[in-house]
Amino acid sequence: MIDVRLKLFGPLKDIASANEIVLSVPPPHNGEAAFKALAALYPRVQEWKSSVWLAVNLEYASFDHILKQGDEISFIPPVSGG
Repeated sequence: MIDVRLKLFGPLKDIASANEIVLSVPPPHNGEAAFKALAALYPRVQEWKSSVWLAVNLEYASFDHILKQGDEISFIPPVSGG
């Protein structure tokens, strides 16, 4: 397991009732595994899987991106505004 710092926004922030959490990610230590770990803690986030983007250390990344201990990640939900 590795630990990453997960910043939460929008509906994911509401579901977790937190701006940021430390998330333990099992092998293969990628974005997909991180999302599954988050969904294990907060099952309602699963409904957002198809519409979120992964960011690792402030840069967009694919869900197969390999994470490292201490990375800062975010799952960016859709944004709208006017």
